[in-house]
Amino acid sequence: MIFSSLEFFVFVVVLLICIQFTQSDRLRKSILLVASYIFYASWNPFFIPLLLGNGLVGYYAGKKIFHSTNDKEKRVYVAISIAFCLGTLGYFKYANFFIANVAAILGTEDTTFLNIILPVGISFFTFQTLSYVIDLYRGRIKLCEHLPTFLLYIAFFPQLVAGPIVRASEFLPQLNRPVILRKENLILGLQIFLAGLIQKHLIADNLSGYVDSVFQNPQLYSSLTLWIAMFAYAMQIFCDFSGYTLMAIGCGRIFGFRLPTNFRMPYISTSVTEFWRRWHITLSFWLRDYLYISLGGNRKGRIRTDINLMLTMLLGGLWHGASWNFVLWGGLHGGALVAHKIFMQYFGEADPRNMLRKWSGWILTFLFVCLTWIPFRSTDFSTTVQYYSGLLGGGTDVHWLSPEVLVLLLISAAWHILYVRGANTIFELPTFDIFKPKPLLALTGSLLLLLLFCPVGTSPFIYFQF
Repeated sequence: MIFSSLEFFVFVVVLLICIQFTQSDRLRKSILLVASYIFYASWNPFFIPLLLGNGLVGYYAGKKIFHSTNDKEKRVYVAISIAFCLGTLGYFKYANFFIANVAAILGTEDTTFLNIILPVGISFFTFQTLSYVIDLYRGRIKLCEHLPTFLLYIAFFPQLVAGPIVRASEFLPQLNRPVILRKENLILGLQIFLAGLIQKHLIADNLSGYVDSVFQNPQLYSSLTLWIAMFAYAMQIFCDFSGYTLMAIGCGRIFGFRLPTNFRMPYISTSVTEFWRRWHITLSFWLRDYLYISLGGNRKGRIRTDINLMLTMLLGGLWHGASWNFVLWGGLHGGALVAHKIFMQYFGEADPRNMLRKWSGWILTFLFVCLTWIPFRSTDFSTTVQYYSGLLGGGTDVHWLSPEVLVLLLISAAWHILYVRGANTIFELPTFDIFKPKPLLALTGSLLLLLLFCPVGTSPFIYFQF
């Protein structure tokens, strides 16, 4: 059940009707919980016990941690929770990766892999459970006494399968308030949802066919085609994932919940450090707070800080998938973050009036990010090597200059320029009365664009695989 499907539209309408005609707030939240499990079951009902088990472990481990007066006992329950969450994540996501690498080391040709289906969203709801347990142990949040409330925090359907990653400190206080449907939330939520729909289906899906074809056989195309496809993928993955999270945020707002912002125009960043403050923000901050700081952060000297940063990004890369390509991607970004810290140590913050440093920083950052998307998108190392070789002139003379792709890239560039020049409400729309002329025209135009230019076959959300 994807957000742009008719089934999801019917699902949300029926859910809104059920909540509107239910007087009891506890019953409204129970309806939301059941609906969230139905939503997850639409992907694969056999993984409902995994989602429920994850929530139960987090809830009861949290109770033990909160009520225990012995710090050693608290650490035991934290360890049990972490072992369960990371154990299930490790089995489903990395078991065959581990088997393949052991076989390669031993030189075994006849390797038997496990028949494992990756549960959708496992990385996201696992991180939410872990953040609750760790924050409770650190004394940063209060205990959630009500089991259904905690299960709803873990399974809330708009952000369940691909984020944004919501922390207990952000969401549990909202669950302690009554669920009330309001007109202003409905209007704003629909606007945000529509903005995400446009990003996903008008931009990302129209770029996906071109990107998929070029990345499948990079050796067939010219250097120019490979550069265009690289930039096209950079925009595709941004609009695909940002579009999904905008739809999730909009859907949450319809029901009165505020989900955290996950993207702030990352391609306008002037450093890799800034990029990670703008890209997949909830994951970046999660890795910082629960991995980087737990490793020691910057408290143990320059060398240890750099090592901690590299380890965090390597593991962050591996979080994205069981492939050495993701480890390479994470390592490249880790190395760039370390290099930027060293640069800042010697040269300090740039003067806002120094346009040379600002523009050179943006160009270098944008090129680096786009170039590192190549191992992220490639299926294996050989494809990555072929693609980099082709970029440097090792490709053929076959050009594929798709007018549609070039137009979309120009539109995307114009969108970013407008954002930088102060029109930063684009895709972050304010509430308005849709029955007034200008808003009605904008709404009608958006729907017409979707009807006219949305591809017939939509591609799956990229981050569903993570």
